[in-house]
Amino acid sequence: MSPGERVRIRFVNTSRMFHPMHLHGHTFQVRGGPRKDTVLVPPLQTVEVDFDTDNPGKWITHCHNDYHLDSGMATFIAYI
Repeated sequence: MSPGERVRIRFVNTSRMFHPMHLHGHTFQVRGGPRKDTVLVPPLQTVEVDFDTDNPGKWITHCHNDYHLDSGMATFIAYI
């Protein structure tokens, strides 16, 4: 990834629960929807978002349900 590049994240929900997925340090464009920093991923659905690499660093993306975050539903996106 280089600064200014557009990157797509695909949130795939294989569970029967809703997951509000959040990306720190950025806003993103929901494919076919608004610009935001958290998107609700419905059960058994996939949501794609695009964000610009305009804030270099190491950023966490995670489920905003604390019990999901506590169980490890998180990862990092890093670029310079």
